[in-house]
Amino acid sequence: MKATMIFKPFVLRGATIIAFASLVGLLGACDREPEEEFLFSPDSPPVTLTYVSPNNSLFSAPEQVAIERFQELAPSIQVDRQNYRFNVGNYLMDDQPPDVLLMWNGDQLANAATQGLLADVSEVWTEGNFTEAYGRRFRDISRFEGTLRFVPSGFSWTGVYYNKEVFDQFGLEPPETWEEFIGICDTLLANGITPMSLAGQNPFISIYWFDYLNMRLNGPEFHRDLIAGRVDFLDPRVAQVWELWKSLLDRGYFVERPGSTSEMNSMTALIRGDGDSPLTWEKAVMALAPHYSLADLPPVFANELDFFQFPRIDDTQPTGEISIVFGYVVPADALNRIEANAFVGFMGSAEGQELQLKQIGDDASNIGYVPVHREIDRELLSAAAYKGDLIVSEADEISPPMFLLLADSMRASFNQVLRRLFLITNEPLDVVEIQLMLEEGRQRAIQNGELLQ
Repeated sequence: MKATMIFKPFVLRGATIIAFASLVGLLGACDREPEEEFLFSPDSPPVTLTYVSPNNSLFSAPEQVAIERFQELAPSIQVDRQNYRFNVGNYLMDDQPPDVLLMWNGDQLANAATQGLLADVSEVWTEGNFTEAYGRRFRDISRFEGTLRFVPSGFSWTGVYYNKEVFDQFGLEPPETWEEFIGICDTLLANGITPMSLAGQNPFISIYWFDYLNMRLNGPEFHRDLIAGRVDFLDPRVAQVWELWKSLLDRGYFVERPGSTSEMNSMTALIRGDGDSPLTWEKAVMALAPHYSLADLPPVFANELDFFQFPRIDDTQPTGEISIVFGYVVPADALNRIEANAFVGFMGSAEGQELQLKQIGDDASNIGYVPVHREIDRELLSAAAYKGDLIVSEADEISPPMFLLLADSMRASFNQVLRRLFLITNEPLDVVEIQLMLEEGRQRAIQNGELLQ
């Protein structure tokens, strides 16, 4: 095992670069003879690529279809898809890492890139014309210190989910501004209905409220600097965020016991079709959540819900959105770098992503993801995925949930704050105490060398 690795750039070898460079043309060559459709000559030495991906049917079934197509185009290459068994860092630090890994935007990707553990995939981007096909935001996510080391494939979206029937009952429309949103909450409260649920048991989900309030009040750039530890938590702009969130809690806009509410219960709280056997006793109408929070809801219940974009607060601020972007990396020490790049290039192509999307589209609720490639027919998306695509694609900046970016000590301090914030107690946290607790976490992260420079 190695503590760190210096990245060594690679050079594509002679004849193989010709085969790799033909990837884009071959994907559109539907009229060509079969013998012309190979990415690698069938007579090439056989190679088995090791590809590690999550143990999740959301990925495994769609990926398998794309893998089979790739193997048709490159019959000398077999792809051994394996489920993650260890932390991604363990794979990357191994003396013989896999050839390809599925990763997502966040601190693990950034740390691996800055430590030189990921190969340069600029050739893949160039040959696939991915800068044009993906757009600036996804290119920026993939670039580290000026070098492309990530090929994105798909992304999630986040919204304020709501029960359509309840909105219709009171003549409510999805809000665009904060004033309209507060008006909805007040209307519901006036009719004896709790406006919002909150998954207080799951800090990864509940902290989305801080993500969005901070971005809407102070802008995505400030939010990014705060998470990276470049701004201290005693800043008055941070106080403004907590004061607003606490005011929503104090006004009774959330369920009474958010600290006892799981991610699933926060979503079933919105359901009204559960009749005499309610899935959750404490009902609400809205919940801020990533779309995959609906994954375990039966379609009949999921169809009760729709979502809207988190409303604007300050129109002068750029729009930031929370999205998990997943994609492919090639470890710097991978044994089969050329073949790995061909595989990643295919999986990132319009054909590779559309093959996967069609498998996801078979699910009526489409609790999947949106493909990054812009040449894919958007009519294949469900109505929900289409709306999520618009929200993310039209944002000025996208970032992962802050818990995927925070240094360990800072994450621990946020966990501590959230646990106390959601407790029913005679001594509730005040904003100054919250700021001090978070700043202590930032200082520990600095002392422990946890923050990327």
